[in-house]
Amino acid sequence: MSKRPMNLAMFLFAVEHVSRICRVLSQPGGNMLLVGLGGSGRQSLARLAAFICGMEVFQVEISKSYGKVEWREDLKRILRRAGGEAKNSVFLFSDTQIKNEAFVEDINNLLNSGEVPNMFPTDEKMQAYLSSASALVLEMVRPAASKLGLESPVEVWGYFVQQCKQRLHVVLCLSPIGNAFRDRLRQNPSLVNCCTIDWFQVWPKDALEAVAYKFLKEMDLDDPTRVKLVELCQSVHRKMRDVSEDFKAELGRANYVTPTSYLELITMFQRLVTAKRIENSKNLSRYTVGLEKLQSSAQQVAGMQQELKDLQPQLIKTVGEVEALMVRIAKEKAEVVQPKAAAVAVDEAAAQAKADVARAIKEECEGELAVALPILEDALAALDTIKEADITYIRKLGNPPGAIKLVMEAVCVILDVKPAKAKDDAGKPINDYWKPSVALLNEKDFLNKLKSYDKDNINPKLIDKIRTSYLTNEGFTPENAKKASPAAEGMCKWVHAMSSYEKVAKVVAPKKAALKEAEGSYEEVMVGLRAKQAELKELMDKLAAMESDLQTNTEKKVKLEGEVQLCSIKLERAEKLIGGLGGEKVRWTETAQRLKDAYAHLVGDMIISAAIIAYLGPFTSAYRQRITASFIMLCGQLDIAHTASFSLNAILGEPVKVREWLLAGLPNDPLSIDNAIVVANARRWPLMIDPQGQANKWIKNLERSSNLQVIKLSESGEYLRTLENAIQFGLPVLLENVGEELDPSLEPLLLNQTFKSGGVDCIRLGDSTIEYSDRFRFYITTKLRNPHYLPEVSVKVTLLNFMITPAGLSDQMLGVVVAKERPDLEEQRNELVVQSADNKRKLKEIEDKILEARILSASEGNILEDESAISVITEAKTLGNEISLKQKVAEQTEAQIEAARTAYKPCGDYTAILFFCISDLGNIDPMYQYSLPWFVNLFSSSIAAAAKSEGVAVRLANIQEHFTYSLYCNVCRSLFEKDKLLFAFLLCARIMSAKGFVDPEDWTFLLTGGLGDSGTLPNPATDWLQERAWKELGRLAQMPGFKGLTESFVTGSQQWRPLYDSPEPHKMQLPHGLHLLPAFKKLLILRCIRPDKVVPAVQDFVEAQLGRKFVEPPTFDLQACHADSTPVTPLIFVLSAGSDPTAALLQFAAEKDMSSRLASVPTASFVFD
Repeated sequence: MSKRPMNLAMFLFAVEHVSRICRVLSQPGGNMLLVGLGGSGRQSLARLAAFICGMEVFQVEISKSYGKVEWREDLKRILRRAGGEAKNSVFLFSDTQIKNEAFVEDINNLLNSGEVPNMFPTDEKMQAYLSSASALVLEMVRPAASKLGLESPVEVWGYFVQQCKQRLHVVLCLSPIGNAFRDRLRQNPSLVNCCTIDWFQVWPKDALEAVAYKFLKEMDLDDPTRVKLVELCQSVHRKMRDVSEDFKAELGRANYVTPTSYLELITMFQRLVTAKRIENSKNLSRYTVGLEKLQSSAQQVAGMQQELKDLQPQLIKTVGEVEALMVRIAKEKAEVVQPKAAAVAVDEAAAQAKADVARAIKEECEGELAVALPILEDALAALDTIKEADITYIRKLGNPPGAIKLVMEAVCVILDVKPAKAKDDAGKPINDYWKPSVALLNEKDFLNKLKSYDKDNINPKLIDKIRTSYLTNEGFTPENAKKASPAAEGMCKWVHAMSSYEKVAKVVAPKKAALKEAEGSYEEVMVGLRAKQAELKELMDKLAAMESDLQTNTEKKVKLEGEVQLCSIKLERAEKLIGGLGGEKVRWTETAQRLKDAYAHLVGDMIISAAIIAYLGPFTSAYRQRITASFIMLCGQLDIAHTASFSLNAILGEPVKVREWLLAGLPNDPLSIDNAIVVANARRWPLMIDPQGQANKWIKNLERSSNLQVIKLSESGEYLRTLENAIQFGLPVLLENVGEELDPSLEPLLLNQTFKSGGVDCIRLGDSTIEYSDRFRFYITTKLRNPHYLPEVSVKVTLLNFMITPAGLSDQMLGVVVAKERPDLEEQRNELVVQSADNKRKLKEIEDKILEARILSASEGNILEDESAISVITEAKTLGNEISLKQKVAEQTEAQIEAARTAYKPCGDYTAILFFCISDLGNIDPMYQYSLPWFVNLFSSSIAAAAKSEGVAVRLANIQEHFTYSLYCNVCRSLFEKDKLLFAFLLCARIMSAKGFVDPEDWTFLLTGGLGDSGTLPNPATDWLQERAWKELGRLAQMPGFKGLTESFVTGSQQWRPLYDSPEPHKMQLPHGLHLLPAFKKLLILRCIRPDKVVPAVQDFVEAQLGRKFVEPPTFDLQACHADSTPVTPLIFVLSAGSDPTAALLQFAAEKDMSSRLASVPTASFVFD
């Protein structure tokens, strides 16, 4: 069996591609270029086509150390196979295996000429390595070449190259995304000229439908639901293609929806439904059985009390009856039963002797008959083979063969059928048996007459005649009769069998008479014996009845004693059980009902969950919410039962587990929690987009106790050895700081290409085959803010957007400010969080212990009769009550702490706004990227430096003011001069937007000029107002706060003309009462009329809102920069052309008395224009 079996669903789209590939492969020298997104089925269909054509597929295995030498060796191996052994082979190569562009150049040569120039040196041409044995390349092809008259080495080598070109079929799988595809085709023209190109487009509807049906038909679903799910899967897949385009257009983030995503959706749905059905049924059974036990115990208490009262008199009466009956039984045994039993034993011995004699005679008779019976059975079996057609054939014979006549005569004789009188040819009278034979054959029960013939009473005269007249006849044999007719053979065998049986019967007859006499004598003895046995039986029955009564009464006595004792014990246990678990009844009932409702919604909830896991990983929080809502709407439209208020956390999350994740450092926001749930449930290993390091920190804390191995691709071959060890020993591995491409040697691990070897799961990683532990876990993180992962990468991993959210960052910043301002409060809160998580975990374990199989759920019958179960429940509930009490106190304390922390919450929200403000700078220039740890450290510094105050509100205002300016100064150091005002404006707008002073619609208009219809009014001032400005004003007039704007131009355009003509329009008052508009809205009007003055207007706006210091960027201060640095945080000077900070640095070193310790290390210089 293949180590890489493929589970394929075939449909017309796939069949068309397979047929194309097969057609090309069947042609000598046929090569293919399969172009399509990763995950579209290129390699799978190429392998299938090669199998159909009976060709072996060869594919290189990329390892970390794989280079040009290994590549050439692989090429030599496949060329020897195709050219030397004359075996049609397929070389499958994808763009994910291109570690060196020289690989593509070699393939280009291979396609063009059938060989790679100078790949085989002269000595290797003569001595090549093949199948672990040395063989000469020229000698491999010489016999075939000689038949064509090719003898010289050059001619033979040419023949080898020709064979390679004809028998080696190169199948290239390339992705059309990016510039690499275009560059490779341009640089290597044979990829197009020598290949048949097959484009793999988006899967059509019938393909999606066929795949969904193939996998869903294996599931336990009713047909209407299955049809709805197929439609839903298609709709989800098509919708995600559209949403991905919007995602790219709006946020500039690439996401590819491939057929692999669709397969992941269906596969994940299968896994989730199966697992959740088992889990739901198990939990429901536990709660249901637990409730039944509680209800049963409560109902039994009153009954058991009355039962105990009624049992006491019955017990006293039964004890007296048992004692009296025991005396009567002893007397009856000694005086009556035992003497009678002795007399019967003597008579039984005499009867047994007579029976032994009769049995010996009978066995002797049966031995004699054993000789004849097989012959008889063979004859009867032969009669069974006679068909009606055979009888009819004989009956219709006018002049039958002699053998048939002879057999029929013998049958007539033995059946005592009289012959007819006839005359022979001479006129003499003779006996003619043929006519009676025909009449006999016409009888319907002819064969039954033969089978039921009385073989024990054959007429001696008839059998003597048979033996003298027929059996002595050499022609009267079954073999001779068979030549005439199969029926005659059977009847001949029957006649012979009758003769043989009659001989034995004569010998056995006297012995049968003796047997009859012996059996008669035995019967006479048995008559008297039976009478005595009847008398004895009557006595024994009477005694047995008495003993039965004794046993019954004894058992009744024991039972009553046990019932009295058990009833007392059960009453005591019932009080313990009801007292211990009575309070759980309401909660268990609610939980059981929730589980029933969840089971009813299981299919809908799981298909939505599977869609989220398969598709939504790369999306931001806002997009996820929008897409999830559309999934829920689709379920409603198709009438698929689902939870109305769906959330991934509620459906797949486990509260105790989520709490553990939060303690490990997972940001406390819905997006991060959903990401963690996806990590826990996804089939593919997660690749987390983690520019702020949140996921990295969480994984390290979460897996620290499991001996987490942290690796980087930059560690050369060392990381692969670490990975191999972790796979074997089941250790978790974190691969951090990856780029947009992953090492091809990781592909078997990412694709989970495990196989059985010696009964053990194994995986081939690089050049090694290692055991695969099912405890192994693999995490990948990248610090790239907006990575572009091509489909070839994204289909192998579960991409997750782990960028921090405002809610999560706000919670973290709140923790920072409280830890600085009220360290006692934060420390106490952290302790309570840990304690609370531990308490909830213990309570869950206790509940599981109470409900687990060996206590409530598996306690067969009455729980009150299971002492160990009651004991365990009592102990567990006592412990649970203690923990619940502690947890209640902890929750009250935690609520008080949270109330105290709430006073500091505005500072956390404000700080989060500022972080996302500087995060957006990366959209202006990729260099403008700032880490969260740097931001947190800067915030901590501001908390320490801000003015103190007793009032919390005043203190927070001081912190916010100090931090805002500190952030502005620090960020401005790293900004180009042209972007500093933009940053200040962005800072100001974000702060005002958070306070509700800037409407999002106004912000969008300022950036874009508005979208949609601009109205129907004509431009009233074409002489000075541009058409573009008028259309923008028309769109602005439709927004809140600008009603009547265009009408004011129509009725009084001259009042607007001074604003247009003014050198400083941003300082002028707006006409028609619009001067009362907020400052930001005034900017929108200015943007329409005088866009050239927006910059000075923005400067004035920032100055008015934040202060003048925010429009006057601080000059470069080396002293301040040095103060912000640490021994592990260096200063990096980004230089423009012509700038040189060396002199300033030397001067600063002199001021600090550090000139002697200043060292200059020559390195490459980077100049930014």
